[in-house]
Amino acid sequence: MNFILIASSLLIGNLLAQSNQRPTQKKFESEAIEKTISRISEKMKDNKLKYTFINSFPNTLDTTVTNYDPNVPDAFVITGDITAMWLRDSTNQLWTYMEFVNKDSKLQNLIKGAINRQINQVLIDPYANAFNYQKKQSEWSNDNTTRCFLGVNVHAMSQHLHERKFEIDSLVAVLRLVVGYYKETNDTSIINFKYLKAVQRILRTFKDQQADQTEQFTTFRFPYTFQRNGRSTDTVINGIGEPLKRTGLLRTFFRASDDSTVYQFNIPENAMASAILKQTAEMLSEAQLSWSLRKAAEPLIQEAFALSSEIRDAIYKYGIKDGAFVYEVDGMGKQVFMDDSNQPSLLSLPIYGFIEIDDPLYQATRKKALSSANPYYFEGTAAKGIGGPHIGTNYIWPMAIVTQGLTTNDKQELRECLRMLVTTTGNKWFMHESFFKDNPSSFTRSWFAWANGLFGELVLKIDKEYPELLEENYS
Repeated sequence: MNFILIASSLLIGNLLAQSNQRPTQKKFESEAIEKTISRISEKMKDNKLKYTFINSFPNTLDTTVTNYDPNVPDAFVITGDITAMWLRDSTNQLWTYMEFVNKDSKLQNLIKGAINRQINQVLIDPYANAFNYQKKQSEWSNDNTTRCFLGVNVHAMSQHLHERKFEIDSLVAVLRLVVGYYKETNDTSIINFKYLKAVQRILRTFKDQQADQTEQFTTFRFPYTFQRNGRSTDTVINGIGEPLKRTGLLRTFFRASDDSTVYQFNIPENAMASAILKQTAEMLSEAQLSWSLRKAAEPLIQEAFALSSEIRDAIYKYGIKDGAFVYEVDGMGKQVFMDDSNQPSLLSLPIYGFIEIDDPLYQATRKKALSSANPYYFEGTAAKGIGGPHIGTNYIWPMAIVTQGLTTNDKQELRECLRMLVTTTGNKWFMHESFFKDNPSSFTRSWFAWANGLFGELVLKIDKEYPELLEENYS
């Protein structure tokens, strides 16, 4: 009997030792984050919850800050198992730590470095979604993607770029990171002429993507085209997409999942743009700037406020059907209702400040997205949640379950989200991109930093609102 007890204890001890998957050589260390990990994990009695949090929350800092120069500052943040920097992913990866920047000057400098890097990337090409650290040949270098140069469409894929899929949220992510950093620090040093030039470039890009194809066909000048020899969700029909009508909404060729749109007026992408453009204008209005910066910022402030309102009005005019937001429209009567796991999604709209959680319109949309009315909502023996076309049928994305948790104040729903997340890691103690609804051991992407950070955000929310949930058993 003693032998059995000793053997069992050794086995359990070995499993727990293996559960801490953090690297010994970390890419970046933050004292504030380490203290937070210790403080919160001490409350956790469930080892799956504890080690999933310990591993996931610092994953961006531990593994993805591949190049960092604190003197510039400059920071290159990869997504995880793909060694490129996505504008969207890097913002979301670092957003996890935003509330700690005033407690750790090193962390503050890191985020400032990422902002500087992103601004430079936007100025290289506002239509690109992912960038290389240094010039090199990308696996997507043969994509047929063009820009308009002196009235002629020319090949636009350069060695600076990893991929050139135009997604509204990529540019909005850059604006959001600056707004979030400023709100926490009141540091106006990031609002310089290069930043204002990037804002101007973003606004011009958005204005170009308000035009419909009929307007562009009159000149045969297309600001952006894209085609790839691959699966249908990786390319754009005719390089420019299906016909649509000018509505005030912005066209996006791809979604936050990097999948092509069905109709290019994507409502979550536009909602995020409307909210963050308004926040950008408010930040620039209140920031204490020099006379020359103020003079340069004024027309951008007015343009951002106006564009934000125009987009919002168009969403409420074209983007609602049967008492709920739809996912995509063409402005000519065609609509599709669905929701995708990636943010921005219909489920995530309150996160960006576009709508309040308790708004009846959002609640109706949320209820529909988390039901069989959404063709990408899956229920299985292991979990239930939203997936998407990027991976396909019956694969649930943990980030969608996290988004569900971040957009509810219901204690029981939060508990269920936490339970599903910690019991579907396939005993890997990290979030994955997706997992099969009946078998979490069948998953995609073992190293996906954005999802790991989002899980950390959910735990931080629960720690503030219902800390007792962190003491429960979820195994």
